[in-house]
Amino acid sequence: MAFPTDDNMDEFASNWDTFRDRLVVFLGAGASIGAKNTSGDPLPSAYDLRNSLWQRFKQPHGTTLDPADLKLMSLEHASAIIEQKVGRDTIAEFLMKVFDCDRPLWSHVALPYLRPKAVFTTNYDQLIELGYKHSTVVPDVICDDRRPTSGQLPLYKPHGSLSHGNQAVGRGGLVITQFDYFEMIADYRKMLEKTINTFGRSCVLVIGYSFGDMDIGSELYRLRKQTAGTPWYAVFPRADPQVRGMYSGRLGIRQIARTFEDFMTDLDERVGFLPEGVNRGKKDSMQAAGIIQ
Repeated sequence: MAFPTDDNMDEFASNWDTFRDRLVVFLGAGASIGAKNTSGDPLPSAYDLRNSLWQRFKQPHGTTLDPADLKLMSLEHASAIIEQKVGRDTIAEFLMKVFDCDRPLWSHVALPYLRPKAVFTTNYDQLIELGYKHSTVVPDVICDDRRPTSGQLPLYKPHGSLSHGNQAVGRGGLVITQFDYFEMIADYRKMLEKTINTFGRSCVLVIGYSFGDMDIGSELYRLRKQTAGTPWYAVFPRADPQVRGMYSGRLGIRQIARTFEDFMTDLDERVGFLPEGVNRGKKDSMQAAGIIQ
C-alpha cells in the first residue's frame, strides 16, 4: 500500500531496531476514531460529548440544543454544572453507556506487537484492553499511582476507565468535570514520571493526542525537556508544515502524518513486526469473524 512520503516515518522505521525495546505508547482520543459503541454510535469527540450531556440533562424539556448557545463553554465546565444538577452517578452511567465497546479496532489488535514497555491513555474506553485479549500479554489497568503488577503490561489510565467507572475519581472513576481535573493534577505527574522514566531512555510514541489537555500536556512538555536525548514521535494525520514545525521546535517531537491504522500498516510493511494472521491484509476476514469492528 502506498503512503505519502514522510521523512519522520522513514526515520522511525530506520530506528526501529534501536528503540523497539524501550518504546512507550501514549494514546489520545484520535486513536479511537472510527470506533462505535455497543449501540452502534460513534464514540463522541469532546465537543459532541458536551452537547450530548447538555441536551440530555440541562436543556429544557421539549427543546433542541443549539451548540452556539453554549459558546466556548468547555466539556469540563459544562459537566461540572450538570453534576451539580443530577449528581455524579448519573453522569458516570451516561458515560459508561456512551463509551462501551465490545470489539476493538484493527489497530488495537496490532498494538501489542509493538511490544511497548508501557501504555498511557487519556481514553475511558476499553479498546486497548479488548485488543490485548488477542495477544498473550496481560494489561494491568492502573488508574492511580500504585506500582504495576509484575509480569503484566502497565496500562495507565489517569482519566479513569469503564472497568473502574463506579470508583471514586483517582481510583478509576471517570474524570470529566473541571474539579476532577484539579484533583488529579498531582497524580498525573506521578503516573507520567513512572511511565516515561521507569524504562530509562524511553522512545515515546504519541498517537492521536493533540496536547490540548493543559494538565497532561504541560507534564509531557516538562518531561520532554528532561529527556531530550532520545527522539519522541507524534502520529496524527495532518500535513501542515507549521504544525510540524511547532511540534519539533517547541515540543521536541517529530510528527508523522498518518492515522493510527495507516501508521501501523506502513510500519509493518517496512519492518514486518506483525504476524501473518494479524496484518492489515487480514482486516476484512477479522471483521467478518466478529473479532474487530
